[in-house]
Amino acid sequence: MKTILSILALIVTIPVLLAQNPLIMDQFTADPSARVFKGKVFVYPSHDIRIDTGRFATWFCMEDYHVFSSENLTQWHDHGVILRQQDVPWVDASSYSMWAPDCIEKNGKYYFYFPSIAKDKSVAEGRRIGVAISDSPTGPFSPLPKPIPGVYGIDPNLFVDHDGNTYIFWAMGGELLGARLKDNMIELASEPKEITTLPDGFKEGPWLFHRNGLYYLTFPHVAKNTERLAYAMGRHPLGPFEYKGVIMDESPVDCWTNHHSIIEYKGQWLLFYHHNDLSPHFDKNRSIKADSLFFNADGTIHKVKPSLRGVGITPADRPIQVDRFSLRAEEGVATAFVDSLHPQKGWFVSLINNGAWVKYNKVEFKNHSWKKMIARVRSQSDCSIEIRNNSFQGEMLAKLNVPKGNSWDNREALMMTVPQDVSDLFIVLSGDGPVAIDWIRFE
Repeated sequence: MKTILSILALIVTIPVLLAQNPLIMDQFTADPSARVFKGKVFVYPSHDIRIDTGRFATWFCMEDYHVFSSENLTQWHDHGVILRQQDVPWVDASSYSMWAPDCIEKNGKYYFYFPSIAKDKSVAEGRRIGVAISDSPTGPFSPLPKPIPGVYGIDPNLFVDHDGNTYIFWAMGGELLGARLKDNMIELASEPKEITTLPDGFKEGPWLFHRNGLYYLTFPHVAKNTERLAYAMGRHPLGPFEYKGVIMDESPVDCWTNHHSIIEYKGQWLLFYHHNDLSPHFDKNRSIKADSLFFNADGTIHKVKPSLRGVGITPADRPIQVDRFSLRAEEGVATAFVDSLHPQKGWFVSLINNGAWVKYNKVEFKNHSWKKMIARVRSQSDCSIEIRNNSFQGEMLAKLNVPKGNSWDNREALMMTVPQDVSDLFIVLSGDGPVAIDWIRFE
């Protein structure tokens, strides 16, 4: 009975995080390794910590790993800490170097690969890669007492080919290496091979995936000042690879790093990556994001532009963060932090002049009798907000009157029309502005 009660207590206390981009708002996350297990997306990121004193005041500080899961890519469950640096016998627990990880399933076991600084720093400054094993994608993971023999570096990525062979890729000294693993998943079956057909410049964070007979080796690459995401294509997991171009340009928010992963989920390819949106003045505290990925007919990749809308369908009865809009009017729209001292509270959007609008796509209305809309708003003048369906001049769903005031207020409006399925919402200012909108939702 005690065991059952403990399990029930754990279940009811798992945090449910509602997210567009960034996916996780209550902590800093980076280096997202996304995997599809048991019909869900699981993301294994590194965990940035903010320390304002000592050597970590200006550098990365990471001591543990969480795992997050989602079925709809909007509601994320934090399953808590799955591994700490002090739990790994070979790791120097003073280094706070639990960097970009990966996780793979094989034969019913889940293998979590992670880099860190070893107590023994005689080779490669102690940069090693370890393995922790579990029967579940959410852990608990038990670390092996020693790192993988013969592997020196960081940023492990695992790939299971269609013939059952498993490969591991990693970075060392700004270059990328790969090798085949033995069936035990913890020893090399081939000598490490350097991938030599890639452009000059610092490279790390490799991620290999397969599509339509082609192998894509993707990686962060510094061509100028910060990391962009680039890729090469080949016919074998270990190459040779032909460099093809850029997946995502350098960070628009001056984040020096950008590590990523790419998966297919429910027929859509997705790019997971990180920027420092929630820490604009300190790029060592990062936040994971996701956007859709598309391919040309010849298999090359469309360049991805980072968004705040992200992916996934948002339930109409949950807060819809309209500041994460998918489209906006050319003029009269601005965004800002709700609380500049606490950026993790997110943003609000301002509609500044009459007719200004933003579009928020993919809101699910089906299977409910919707009666009213609620919005958290404030305005510098008496005005109205119109919620329209599928166009800024489309069918009006609700019209909310917003009185002049200096403080945030939750206001309600009755539904005029109810969508039957998934709709794109247009939020339009009627009257003088500016009006600030934090979120809207429906009941």
